[in-house]
Amino acid sequence: MDLKDPAFRARLDAHLDYSAGSDDARGVRELVETVAVYALALWALPLAFDAARGAASWPATLACGAMTFVAYVTLAGAQIRAFMVHHDLAHGSLFTSRRWNRALAPIIGALVSVSPSVWQKEHDRHHKDSNNLDKSQDGQTASWTVAQYESAAAWQRWAYWLVNQRPVLFGLVPPLYFLGFMRVRARWYENGVFGLFVALLWWTDRLGAFASVILPASMFGFLVFHAQHTFEGVVKRRDAAYDFVENGLVGSSLLVVPRWPVLGRFLDWCLYSVEYHHVHHLRPGLPGWKLKGCHDEGGALFDATPRVTLGHALFTTRFTLYDEAGGKLVTFAGRAPWHAGSALQKNV
Repeated sequence: MDLKDPAFRARLDAHLDYSAGSDDARGVRELVETVAVYALALWALPLAFDAARGAASWPATLACGAMTFVAYVTLAGAQIRAFMVHHDLAHGSLFTSRRWNRALAPIIGALVSVSPSVWQKEHDRHHKDSNNLDKSQDGQTASWTVAQYESAAAWQRWAYWLVNQRPVLFGLVPPLYFLGFMRVRARWYENGVFGLFVALLWWTDRLGAFASVILPASMFGFLVFHAQHTFEGVVKRRDAAYDFVENGLVGSSLLVVPRWPVLGRFLDWCLYSVEYHHVHHLRPGLPGWKLKGCHDEGGALFDATPRVTLGHALFTTRFTLYDEAGGKLVTFAGRAPWHAGSALQKNV
């Protein structure tokens, strides 16, 4: 399929234009549903945990432990979904009113410690420049080329190597990004809303529940984000050859989520169709609840988009650099900062 064929582009544009538009009633439903599940799980988690600790028999302990686990997973899932709903608000796509999107973004963002102003600035740059090798790719994983890494100063190679170690990148970076970086750069009123939320959590004795869940939720969300642009076969271009539509179709992935009866549906609900990231890059103004329908109805228009499973996403966490000459992602093998020389080593 020629992705630059004018007839193909015309069909794609017509399909995306047909799918465009927000629906306020559906937006209210998605927002209320997310907040309600979030609040219910946040309320239930400490109660179930205390019941498990105080149970008088092992069957009661087992039952209360199961309820604790369900509440914990549900709260983590609701945090992920709240982030996705905030993502729609930041794009101005959840509601038709720009005012309502902007007014609600700091409130929903507080649930996951996201600053709408910081997120929007970085995210707009991501949509404009992702996979453009002449633009900064900071914010994506495997953000440097091999040549860029090898020509960097020694301290820069050390810093890049350290940050891209998997325990750091997928363990420490996500919570530090949300609880540290976001808060330092947020506007005063965004920090004010977040401060009120933290005060409410402390007053209701739910601060521990929130803190315990934001770590795994942010780590899983970061893995999903990683899978959207760091996968085998990803297409990256220099500015002269960069094409926005091509980047949406083959520079972004379709994350294949397991379709297990209960867990699969729950995962679908948590992700809020963010797995259809290629559609989102082609039309950032589409609300999340429309992405799946747009993909499914598009049929062959999206055949070229790479499919990535969660298992494969875990496998690709090993990739740290992009070999422009070979047109593929590679690891640090033979390129650790303490290795002398700058010759391109064997890829693995």
